[in-house]
Amino acid sequence: MTRLTTALLCAASLSLAGAAMAQLAPSGGPIDISANELELVDAQHMAIWRGDVDALQGRNRLRADVVNIYFNGRPTPGAASSGAAPGRNWGKVDHMVAEGHVYFVSPTQNARGDHALYELGPDTVTLTGDVIVEQGQSVIHGEKLIIDVRSGHASMASSGQARSSSGRVRGIFYANDQNGSGGAAGRQP
Repeated sequence: MTRLTTALLCAASLSLAGAAMAQLAPSGGPIDISANELELVDAQHMAIWRGDVDALQGRNRLRADVVNIYFNGRPTPGAASSGAAPGRNWGKVDHMVAEGHVYFVSPTQNARGDHALYELGPDTVTLTGDVIVEQGQSVIHGEKLIIDVRSGHASMASSGQARSSSGRVRGIFYANDQNGSGGAAGRQP
């Protein structure tokens, strides 16, 4: 029974690999995901990656305790329909949700927060909770960060109820910092 379960999970994860063409990096390409555990929920078209999850695409990385990947449920053209392994007819990635110790690292910025949502349609990563962004030596703190992956445009907001003492977006900027010189952008959590 254990061999059958392992074989089904391997087959399902291989079928998921082809469908997981989401973009964490502007250049696209495959996403390499590793974790301590993978659970497939066929009825919900969802893959749950648990335990020190690390998703890498190009030079961008998303790390978290748990990452749920939701598929649109529309079968991929040419996919088998009956008797297939879980994940076989899930379609393409719709969105990903990351929970707990979330880090989004690109060549020029490190961002961390409590939760993250990656939406395929608008190609955005939204970090919420206690959000901190480091770019070089400069640091911004707030409650909600939205990153447009394709353009690299980002915006930070706070509701006034943030954990910081002022409850507002706060930044510390260094005038001579040239996007990573002597700062935190080169470090990966």
